Amino acid sequence: MKNTRCESMAFISRRSRNNICFLLLVFPFLLISSCGYSIIGSKNLPFNSITIRQVQNNTYEPRLEDRLHYALSKEFLAHGVKVMSAGGDVSLDTTIATFMLSTIAAVDERVKEQELLLRVDMRLTDNGSITEFTSVESPIRITFETTGSVSEYVVQKQRAIDKAFTEISREIVSRIIIRYVE
Repeated sequence: MKNTRCESMAFISRRSRNNICFLLLVFPFLLISSCGYSIIGSKNLPFNSITIRQVQNNTYEPRLEDRLHYALSKEFLAHGVKVMSAGGDVSLDTTIATFMLSTIAAVDERVKEQELLLRVDMRLTDNGSITEFTSVESPIRITFETTGSVSEYVVQKQRAIDKAFTEISREIVSRIIIRYVE
């Protein structure tokens, strides 16, 4: 008689554990959906296409404008926004305002590591409404090693520039999404 009673108690406890696990998994989703929250994404944008006008480079570093244009195009495409050469729903004007290298590590008066700082100004035009963001920069610190040959240095510097523009592009697209969600 004791064995059947213990078995029925074990069955009830397994069943209870399954119910508790189910509730723990479903409860957060119910809580979020009941409060009116939604996940912010590019589907909230009121435009489907963008024209990225020619990037202006106000620095002395050559060919930065192509790298920024590529990074912006890639980021908008990743968010499902079509990039057009002309005739997009909105247009984006960008200007590279700052390009700065600073030494952060040196040994025996030889530079070992540098930090890259890029700042971009942007202007989004949407049916006559203009939104401007100034001095947009990477939210993370971009550094690169300067040891080795000159060609290795140039490669490391170009990689750092590409990384900085990727981060800046993400920041710009995030700010645009937040602007339209508000």
